[in-house]
Amino acid sequence: MRLSGRFVRVFHWIAPVLLPLLVLWGRALFGAPLGWLAAFGILAVPFVTIAMYIAPIIVVFDRDAKVARSTRLSYNIASWVTWAALLVMMFTIVDGGDSPPFGSVLSTWGWMSSNASSDIFAGAVLVAFLGWLGTVTTAIIGVVLSRTPGRSPAETSLPA
Repeated sequence: MRLSGRFVRVFHWIAPVLLPLLVLWGRALFGAPLGWLAAFGILAVPFVTIAMYIAPIIVVFDRDAKVARSTRLSYNIASWVTWAALLVMMFTIVDGGDSPPFGSVLSTWGWMSSNASSDIFAGAVLVAFLGWLGTVTTAIIGVVLSRTPGRSPAETSLPA
């Protein structure tokens, strides 16, 4: 399976559940303690999961993508950006609380300080949000293009 259209068409149904859970629990899998972050994450993960399912539901109505059994290139790029940002978030999220802050996975491994990790995390949150906006926008554009009368199928950006 290629790492574009068909893979994205399958993985965009799995990613909304898997990636937020990895951001929450993945730090424990890689050796960083959870702390109070887990309590906040348990409340936030359902909302993130619901928000991430918006774009795949919209893509269902893209007639050209359905025929090609793939997704559009612009949607693929936005999806990969979002997913990569969520993985960066998993490795760089720093937990604070009553005690001294627990470091991120990368600071626990000794690769960077907690402050640098926190700055990278803030950037990854912004990139993930912009990527999510991109997936929703490109999904809507794909539906509109697939339903535009008088447009030839060759005008789409679906991969072969």
